[in-house]
Amino acid sequence: MFNTRPIEDRNLNAAMDEVRAILKRRKLTGAYMIVAPEEAAYGYQMHAPWSALRPDDSTPMGFRFRAKTVEDGKELTEKRVEGAMHTICQLADFASQTQDWMEQLKSMLRNAGIDFTHTPFGGRPLPSIEPWDGSR
Repeated sequence: MFNTRPIEDRNLNAAMDEVRAILKRRKLTGAYMIVAPEEAAYGYQMHAPWSALRPDDSTPMGFRFRAKTVEDGKELTEKRVEGAMHTICQLADFASQTQDWMEQLKSMLRNAGIDFTHTPFGGRPLPSIEPWDGSR
């Protein structure tokens, strides 16, 4: 996935590289968020051999959905499509759970008298995914 900004914290950068390497080595997919004292970063490892999500550094997200029965046969193609959908749905579930739990924690902290402010995404607009036509 293309980074929309440089990560300034060298330790954070190293941690991101380590997480990506572990997921790749273990042939796993996932999303990760790492928080440092002054900065936070997140990433997605969306592709694995058992999934129809395939790495492609030429795309904005760094992967594409690729399932071709003519190349891989019907059974393997169906397994890879199921794997891709499993990844997408599991990550959506985790995102919902994380959102809910963090809102509950913030509410508990406010109820305990802890006052805080937070600017989501450092004030930048939330990135969005749009269909890609192959151009940059």
